[in-house]
Amino acid sequence: MTINKSALFEATKALWPATLNLFDPNAALRIYRKYEDAIPPDDDWRHLGVWSFHQALSAHEKRAHANGLSIVRPADITFVEFDAWMRFNLNGDDCWSERRAEYEKAD
Repeated sequence: MTINKSALFEATKALWPATLNLFDPNAALRIYRKYEDAIPPDDDWRHLGVWSFHQALSAHEKRAHANGLSIVRPADITFVEFDAWMRFNLNGDDCWSERRAEYEKAD
């Protein structure tokens, strides 16, 4: 299977609401779990995409808290951030070596 990195990123970003209220510290986790549970078990790319996006969003939440902000916007997550988390996750274990090679070859 060939992966289109940009399409995965855009499809994953589109799942999230426009804003997340930081006064509800579990909002992002609840949304992530909702999508994680809805994705078929054999759809590795979507599972990795949702998890990687959640990780990038968590970094935004930490910065927002540190700056006294009360919301984050998932639309502010960039492809570069998403891609970095995808690569981090794919490098975490040799069981991902085949997927890692596919990801590295993809546009």
